[in-house]
Amino acid sequence: MTCKKGLTLVELIVSMAILSILVFVLAPRVQAPLGEAMLNSTAEQIAHDLNKTKQLAVTNGESYRFEIHVANKVYSVRPQNPLKSALFTVRINRPITSVTSNFKYIGGGWRGITYTPTGIPGQTGEVVIFDSRRRGRAIVVAVATGRAQVRVR
Repeated sequence: MTCKKGLTLVELIVSMAILSILVFVLAPRVQAPLGEAMLNSTAEQIAHDLNKTKQLAVTNGESYRFEIHVANKVYSVRPQNPLKSALFTVRINRPITSVTSNFKYIGGGWRGITYTPTGIPGQTGEVVIFDSRRRGRAIVVAVATGRAQVRVR
């Protein structure tokens, strides 16, 4: 009676082939929900930061601006006073392939929306983000309240 203590080379190759086939078949099914989760997460983060801009304006009693550079896929929140620097800047993550916005053009490729100390924006508009599969999410700033909400595109 002999005792086996491992796998033969043929058994190892067959096992690796079966695993490779499974990964090849299942990978697209895992990537689609993961990509959509990243899209939703990015849209929710932008909406949160727009709402935070409104909150800062009300809390601090001065105008704050949400600025977005659609070509560079980056945005920042800053007091409207040009002598004050940005509170934070965020680079929009890699799965997002394109960004558009109809906020007011403020120069240098930047677009922005300004919240007054009452929390009302000087205008309304939206930021729209897309992933590589052309799935989109619109972050819309409401007319009366200035509240940002995410909508499917």
